Amino acid sequence: MNRILVCSAAFAASLSLALTGCGGGGTETQKPATTTTVAATKGPEGTAPPIDPDSDVAPLLAWADGSPEEGPPPLTVEFKADVEGGTPPLKYTWQFGDGTPESNEPNPKHTYTKAGKYRADLSVTDSADDSDSDYIEIEVR
Repeated sequence: MNRILVCSAAFAASLSLALTGCGGGGTETQKPATTTTVAATKGPEGTAPPIDPDSDVAPLLAWADGSPEEGPPPLTVEFKADVEGGTPPLKYTWQFGDGTPESNEPNPKHTYTKAGKYRADLSVTDSADDSDSDYIEIEVR
């Protein structure tokens, strides 16, 4: 039967032990310390620097909500943008689906004056140009 001995060179070096079977041959060896320096990078003027995939910034996620979701005209709906993650400041865009101008408020109120089914679209963009969108359906009857 063959036995395989696996050990970490970093572990062996940190304990300053000579381990037979780990390439040491029974003698103590020390590896030189290695230091890596990474220079900070800047994006082109007027743009955000590249996002570090190891950073703690969570991806931007957005959900559209509104109350009430149905009712007779005129129906005033209080919309709400639920957002997680992203890099502030955030830009909100609501399109109400009835041909009226959009809103850039995170939680606008909008009144539907005619019966019909409408789709209200929410789009959120952060300062790192990450974006997410969602929608809610409204029925005016």
